[in-house]
Amino acid sequence: MRMYARAPLGAALAGVALAGALLDPAAARPSVAPAPSVAPALPRHPAAVSPAPSAKACTASRDVSVGAGVTARLTLGPSGPAVTFEDGPGRPIPSLGRLDRKHPALPASAGISAEILTPYGPAPRLRTKVEGGPQAPYQVEDFPGLPKNCVKAAAR
Repeated sequence: MRMYARAPLGAALAGVALAGALLDPAAARPSVAPAPSVAPALPRHPAAVSPAPSAKACTASRDVSVGAGVTARLTLGPSGPAVTFEDGPGRPIPSLGRLDRKHPALPASAGISAEILTPYGPAPRLRTKVEGGPQAPYQVEDFPGLPKNCVKAAAR
């Protein structure tokens, strides 16, 4: 076929295809399935990042009986371990004070023995002896673990 005859033939085929598309839109669709897109569809809104938990949310406490009606409240938070002592009804015992990283042990004049073992370590423990004299064994209690997504403050 000569070159000048191809142009009118191409125009005629295009006209037939256009007429067919106007009369039957389904015929205008390609018979081959479209190729899947290469990039995965991104969500319209990115996932919300949860904020860092507050210091109060990053604190765990538990009460343990250390003997003679005394309860120790073991608290572990971002600033480290702390212990307060309470009597049977839950009132603080001011004469025993508070143990923490700066003051990890009670003085000998307190009348009981209490000390935070490894106050800067990853798993602090409380060692106490309230009753039983010098031959009595020490009682050792683990501090509660921090909730997930919480990190202890750096050791100072």
